[in-house]
Amino acid sequence: MGFKILLGFVSYMLLSIIRLTSGQTCYDTGNFTTNSTYGKNRDLFLSSLASNVTANKGFYTSTIGQIPDAVYGLALCRGDSTPESCASCLNFTVRDMMKNCPNQKEAISWGGMDFPCVVRYSNRSFFGKLELKPTEVNHNINNITSSLTQFDRIWRSLMDRVLAKASSGNSKLKFATEEANLTSSETIYALMQCTPDISQSDCEFCLRQSMADLQSCCYGKKGSYVLGPSCIFRWEMYPFYGATADSLSPSPLSPPSTTTDTTTTKDKGGNSISSGTVIIIVVSTSIFIIALVALVTCVFLRRRKQKQDLTKADEINTVESLQFDFSTIRDATNNFSTDNKLGQGGFGAVYKGRLSHGQEIAVKRLSKNSVQGELEFKNEVLLVARLQHRNLMQSSACN
Repeated sequence: MGFKILLGFVSYMLLSIIRLTSGQTCYDTGNFTTNSTYGKNRDLFLSSLASNVTANKGFYTSTIGQIPDAVYGLALCRGDSTPESCASCLNFTVRDMMKNCPNQKEAISWGGMDFPCVVRYSNRSFFGKLELKPTEVNHNINNITSSLTQFDRIWRSLMDRVLAKASSGNSKLKFATEEANLTSSETIYALMQCTPDISQSDCEFCLRQSMADLQSCCYGKKGSYVLGPSCIFRWEMYPFYGATADSLSPSPLSPPSTTTDTTTTKDKGGNSISSGTVIIIVVSTSIFIIALVALVTCVFLRRRKQKQDLTKADEINTVESLQFDFSTIRDATNNFSTDNKLGQGGFGAVYKGRLSHGQEIAVKRLSKNSVQGELEFKNEVLLVARLQHRNLMQSSACN
């Protein structure tokens, strides 16, 4: 048992290092130009996404701007995510989308390790609509070794239960997990989630379609997943979800099957050790050493990148250094005229404006009725300032 745990942990480390990017689709339905109104609206949606999603309990939709430059955006964190892991996933996904989809008018990303969040934006309204494409599909490399007849019966019963629980959720959360014993030593774990804006019937249809897709592509495998715009579905033969999304969760691709050779040797205490166990020990040790070297290299490279990013942002250390005089902001936005209002976020309204020398800016005004505190607002200002994006000013704040 100890060797199985070690092997699973090593496989997790190896595959965690490999899968640092997210599943992502940049649609070819249209592009926007640099400094366009649509581009600015998209960046406004993405820049404050983490704070808006966490403030809305893990699910958030927003419309920024007016037709034909309106941006429709949606973000969803997995039901077992903590606010911290949710925000971390969203920040990673936003940076990834702005890099990989720099001028596409529509994109979707299932971000980060184990897909704890989904981010989507478009120039068309998709709220409340069931969509089954595009999808990301993958499966475990190992095969089911127990009776497939027994497996099918238990698997189907488990998935029906999880599907019923997930689809019957509310307008804030449609999410469920559950497990079932296959044998005395094997358990099936399942997770399903829909975007809460779709109906119960659409959620059920989406998940059943996902089940059919996995049965078609991955039958007989020890786990698989399908990710779509309206729902996600994953099952494994090991626990991959929990109370928090930060707990260790093995990747969908499990370690290769070990040998079943029954030739035995004796240890110093006279106990029998099968040759299969000896092979597991050798392979596990070798993989562990490789994983450890790879992990140290990965940590070193990421820390070096973080230091470079901090150097670039060194001149932006405090919110106070980003502030304009209030009268300047008021003049630029025509005293926060409703004609200049671009949209409404978690902290307050966003206005467009023009400085005296002609430069266009976007101003987010903290609402007196906001449920967020001053510290969170300052953190959001710093996030926007440090995005280093061509369509965002690095200095904007107001009282």
